[in-house]
Amino acid sequence: MMRVLGDRVDLEGLVADAVEEGRQVQVVHGRATKEETLEAFSEALNFPEWFGMNLDALADCLDTIARESGSDWEIVWDDAAELRRADPRAATGIESVLAELDEVHPGVHVTIIDR
Repeated sequence: MMRVLGDRVDLEGLVADAVEEGRQVQVVHGRATKEETLEAFSEALNFPEWFGMNLDALADCLDTIARESGSDWEIVWDDAAELRRADPRAATGIESVLAELDEVHPGVHVTIIDR
């Protein structure tokens, strides 16, 4: 299930609820550029050295994590609005990758916090 939440979300509460429901949770804090945002995903999710810093590589790494996780998993992209303001096309591309991940892997939950 992919959901987009507004700026008044209690991040700690959201994470606590997901953990209580049995999901592993990883939070990615958004940044102002596509490159910085992809770097934030790489750092938060501990992507391999070969991560290519593009949307195809993002999709590949997220798919690998989802297949290997062995349990329900939630990825939270916080501060997504920053990239949306600076580079709407890049934000849409990342959202598309996350939506596809969510669609292909039933145990994956995606939350985008739009602040």
